[in-house]
Amino acid sequence: MKIMIIGGTNFIGPVVASCLEKQGHNVTLFHREKSYSPHYAEIQGDCDSPDALKKAIELACPDMIIHMIAMYQSHIEALEKALDGQKMKLLLISSVDVYKGFEVFNKLSPASIEPIPFTERSPLRDIRFPYRGKPGINFGYYYDKILVEQIALQSPVLDTVIVRLGMVYGKNDPNRRFRDIIHQINRGAKTIKINEKIAAFKTCKCYVENIAQGIALTAQKGTIGEIYNLADNEIFSELEWNQIIAKLMNWNGEFLITYEDNGFELVKAANLDQHLVVDSNKIRKELGFTETITLETGLLNTIQWEVNHNLG
Repeated sequence: MKIMIIGGTNFIGPVVASCLEKQGHNVTLFHREKSYSPHYAEIQGDCDSPDALKKAIELACPDMIIHMIAMYQSHIEALEKALDGQKMKLLLISSVDVYKGFEVFNKLSPASIEPIPFTERSPLRDIRFPYRGKPGINFGYYYDKILVEQIALQSPVLDTVIVRLGMVYGKNDPNRRFRDIIHQINRGAKTIKINEKIAAFKTCKCYVENIAQGIALTAQKGTIGEIYNLADNEIFSELEWNQIIAKLMNWNGEFLITYEDNGFELVKAANLDQHLVVDSNKIRKELGFTETITLETGLLNTIQWEVNHNLG
């Protein structure tokens, strides 16, 4: 199958491209800056530009497009214009931040705690543009994956399959989800403080190579019009994540649970009583997804990347 990946050169995209290539697919990357990757055909362009997308589609002649970076509804509208009536299968990479629980977690409304885990049928956010006005988030004003999903599913030219990702970690993770704990241990800390609410908080973190395998699997087997949550099965509290990392790093220090808010910005910014856990049984049962990289291996790879790059 000929597959064009929009935005395939940063964190998750290159791993997806590698999975697809190993499965025998012909992969073309469409992105703004040249990556100098010897493995794939590359087309430079802006995903906001219908003209650039149209030229790329004419060159690549894809059977499917995987859109890794559709953050605004304008991204889908640009793709529709580029297709100019031509039908195209689209695998849209979305986020579990569409669920109502993320609205509660981010204190966007006084809504009650949502039950976990979130399934594909769980309520979505009532509040749109969840990151609008958030400091340090440049893309936040028009960002909303709910609107992106809706316009893609309703499109007369796009045969859309959607994957909603959990919180992905691994090499090149721009969010660097384990940076603090890894660098505290690597610097030789004897004790590490963690707020009680953060310690108990549960999320759906997932390793990038497993996520890429799930995306590649959905590209082959996903049903048009369907939505699939994609996350690891193992769910831990933040304290448990830290303890697993500490063990892998042979740390003999002590975690100190504190009841103070000082120095823990997340305690004030978020409702930590709302855990962020999703159910990924659908993609496992219907498409046969299973993790190929163990928890320990994924974390060890992530630890090595953080330490070796000394990005602290």
